[in-house]
Amino acid sequence: MELSHKTRLKDFKTINPDKFKLFVNGRDGLSGEETLKLGSYNALLKNSLPKEFQYYNAEEESFESSHEAFRSVFPRGFAWEVLAVYTGPPEIVFKFRHWGFSQGPFKGHAPTGEIVQFYGLATLKVDESLKVEEVEVYYDPAELFGGLLKGPPISESHIDNEANKSSGATHGCPLFK
Repeated sequence: MELSHKTRLKDFKTINPDKFKLFVNGRDGLSGEETLKLGSYNALLKNSLPKEFQYYNAEEESFESSHEAFRSVFPRGFAWEVLAVYTGPPEIVFKFRHWGFSQGPFKGHAPTGEIVQFYGLATLKVDESLKVEEVEVYYDPAELFGGLLKGPPISESHIDNEANKSSGATHGCPLFK
């Protein structure tokens, strides 16, 4: 949570900033500063697929734009739920679910109102003070993007109509609104 809500590593209470590394799906680890600079969504969604196959291009998103994209899709929140804990400290292994309701557009696709979720496994290596030194996260991004891109593509005219509705502008036959 701190990665999404704090901007200075020295303000973090749950990690050891000198040793922290984040590993996602076997990729090279990111330091705390690198993770903070990229943003938590970009760090988790970064991949090496050719650009034409990427649902989300973390290289083109900023910390702010990535968080805005997910706040727009999930205005009621995008919960991270621990489902099972398999081992205790110093190496904690757990199963998680990340979920929310698709209530806003994502990358040109309409919301569905349905739950969007994905499951994964993670490990946390903690020090004697229980501060996190390493995080390894394993999950299938296709589970997430399958839900986010399930809605139909939004045309420019649809976007314009929605903007006009919300601004109070009216046009066309009132019987068909």
